[in-house]
Amino acid sequence: MRLLEMKNFLLNLWYDYKEWRYERLCMKHLGMKPTKTYLSQRDYDELVRRINEPPDPKVMERFREIMNRKSPWDETND
Repeated sequence: MRLLEMKNFLLNLWYDYKEWRYERLCMKHLGMKPTKTYLSQRDYDELVRRINEPPDPKVMERFREIMNRKSPWDETND
């Protein structure tokens, strides 16, 4: 029983360190703390489903067209 308690303690310590390090990096590079978002199980499942499903080919083609356009600041005023 003691070994299990020690293992849980070390795991919690490790995850706390990782969270602290992540927050420290966000503060250093972004000047702010990361935000936490809490989702219901249903919303989380929907998010995972959308991430895992392949994108619509029409949407991806339109996205490629938009990304291949010249930027307004790169266009010359001829």
